Amino acid sequence: MEFHKVLPSDESIVMFAKIAVNQGRSPGIEKHDFYDAIVKRADELRADGESPQKSFVKVITEDETGRLLYKAMQIAPGAEVKPTPQPAPPSREESARLLGPAHAQMHSAAIDLQRRIPRLSYEAAYSRVYTDPSLAGLREKVRNEHLGASMAAVKG
Repeated sequence: MEFHKVLPSDESIVMFAKIAVNQGRSPGIEKHDFYDAIVKRADELRADGESPQKSFVKVITEDETGRLLYKAMQIAPGAEVKPTPQPAPPSREESARLLGPAHAQMHSAAIDLQRRIPRLSYEAAYSRVYTDPSLAGLREKVRNEHLGASMAAVKG
């Protein structure tokens, strides 16, 4: 389940900016939130023919609310640009399935060993299965899948 931050409205972000400036620390609002509020205000106050950059500078230097938001932005933690969310890495099962059937078998064998010996980490169980002499044929199939994937990556 993904949680989304509830952003304050135009009026309340100014209130949060006042709190940040008065207390010397941001009350849970990040730089990019204040930056977005400044950009929005600059767009609202932009004169005809004025560039967005000039309007931004004018707001943070000449507009009382813009100056307040800018001071709060300097105090706030985080980056001025909202970070882009990164996709979650695939699970071990998904990675094994994507790499091929031999990887999936090796993964299943490692999980089975980990269930039999719970003190083993997944990595230790996988290492034991991978180096097991009785599974040399499976290990060779895994190597071939790696080689195939490497060659496909090189060819593009």
